[in-house]
Amino acid sequence: MTTSNPEQFKTNTSAVMRAMSRLRELDVTYSDLEMPTGEIKNLQRPRLPSPTPNMPLEKRNLIRGCADVHALKLAHHNSALHKNNGQSDLQAQGAMDALEQARCDSIGILAMDGVAQNLNAVLEAKALRRGFGDIREREDISLADALHIVARSEITGIEPPPSTQKAYALWQPWIKERLSNIDFGDLKSLLHDQKAFAKAASKLLSGLHLNIDGDDNDDGPTSVDSPNGDGDDNKNDNETSEGAEEQSEESSSSGGLDDAGDAENDGASFDMNMDEIMDDLASEDMMNDEGDAPPPGRSPEFSDYAQGHYKVYTTQFDEEVKAEELSDPFELERLRGLLDQKLASHHNIITKLANRLQRKLMAKQRRSWKFDMDEGILDPSRLAGIIANPTVPITFKQETSMPFKDTVVSVLIDNSGSMRGRPIAIAAMSTDIIAQTLERCGIKTEILGFTTRTWKGGKSRELWLDQGRPEKPGRLNDIRHIIYKSATSPIRRARKNLGLMLKEGILKENIDGEALAWAYNRIAKRPEERKILLVISDGAPVDDSTLSVNPSNILEMDLRSVIHWIEDSTPIEIAAIGIGHDVTRYYSRAITISDADELAEALTVQLTALFEGN
Repeated sequence: MTTSNPEQFKTNTSAVMRAMSRLRELDVTYSDLEMPTGEIKNLQRPRLPSPTPNMPLEKRNLIRGCADVHALKLAHHNSALHKNNGQSDLQAQGAMDALEQARCDSIGILAMDGVAQNLNAVLEAKALRRGFGDIREREDISLADALHIVARSEITGIEPPPSTQKAYALWQPWIKERLSNIDFGDLKSLLHDQKAFAKAASKLLSGLHLNIDGDDNDDGPTSVDSPNGDGDDNKNDNETSEGAEEQSEESSSSGGLDDAGDAENDGASFDMNMDEIMDDLASEDMMNDEGDAPPPGRSPEFSDYAQGHYKVYTTQFDEEVKAEELSDPFELERLRGLLDQKLASHHNIITKLANRLQRKLMAKQRRSWKFDMDEGILDPSRLAGIIANPTVPITFKQETSMPFKDTVVSVLIDNSGSMRGRPIAIAAMSTDIIAQTLERCGIKTEILGFTTRTWKGGKSRELWLDQGRPEKPGRLNDIRHIIYKSATSPIRRARKNLGLMLKEGILKENIDGEALAWAYNRIAKRPEERKILLVISDGAPVDDSTLSVNPSNILEMDLRSVIHWIEDSTPIEIAAIGIGHDVTRYYSRAITISDADELAEALTVQLTALFEGN
């Protein structure tokens, strides 16, 4: 079933939102740039993805799911009350936010079957984007993510969406074991009482041994790490107030549907006061003072974006590292063998595509002939004349080399956690064979990857905490830029390095703007006449540690700034391939594919188009 009239779809969806939220004057807007992630960027001024003509059922459910997330939060969530229940411990706050989101979701799911279907579509899309279906251990996703999935299923009695079932199976027994005599059923009867629900949620989280502020329930389990066991009510109230104030500065809006992290930390919040962020965006000093130096590796021309300056709290824990330094040779060989084994069925297809690219490149390089030469290849067009008259001198033809600029190609691969599984494996294999093809054509190739060293901000965040949590610190994580193959290294020596992408724990967060600036600086120094930068990514920039204490668009706007600067002000050609993510809203030369299986062909198409254009 499809929707052929986008305007009618907008009218109907907006009307349903106003009815569900009980706000007759709610202003709902639609944007082509908005992705159906369910992320709440501004609770009071919701913006939804634009519908399209003949929209498939899956996309329609996703957009409606985003609308339902907003409407349920508006109808049933009191931001001030939630803020008063803020926790000074980031993991505890993330868990509390997850339970509050599960509360709002459950109200809609239990009341309306259509809402249940829509919310499941959004959660399923998030799970696919974040790779929940490929996790192997509990620690592969955050406690907040797990609580949202488990609590929603336990409260409603509805089976979680398919891609979340592995996370549910890993976390549900662990949570149940630690809750002892506490049950999610205790929360079901409190769904329409946010204050009572929050109190019961605090009791539940204490059972999980989280450091809960203001936990003065004598009859409930107390965290072994809780500092509030002295029964000092005034002290608890003060700490809760202070924790809420600090957390209000550190929360990031995700609607419970787009947070990231691991079980040891979850700085992303499911709710925040977005009016404060909007005020920040309007101010001239949103990021840092005008006199601050640009981040390392940046020229001043592309350190800015429309709302301010991109800022980095510290670079002392960042690293640029060769792939072979992150694993021993034996491990790299094992991982490479695993990569080859996983993609055995794809090898022939990728090789055929690479050969097709090679034929096009070779034809481009050598496709002109000189005739009437004294030596070379016998010209068959003259054979009939020679046979008819043997006295006619034999002439030859020679193939001439067409002008072809000395070229280098840099492939920058997103090494974020959402690429885990088939996407990263196919990206590694496709890049490997494409690099071999380009090398045979005399084109140097560099293969780079970008991620972060940890899920939780690492030492950069620890330093920020030790220094008193200054406001709007800028990028707040330890970035890791990986060199899988340098432009001067032959692919036969570097191919084993690509197996590193399959190593557990390598793929974490993605700070795309800085990675792109890094790749640009590397290729800009190369001596080749023509330089091409090709980016492979499956999502927008995400780093919860940074987004929890900065304006919510800091990473995305920096990425746009870097892209625009490279496209408009440099001779370097840049193109992108988005896997399940529309990158055309960032890059002027880009294509989007729905599945990683299409990546090899997309690489061939993009490179062919680039070389045919010159």
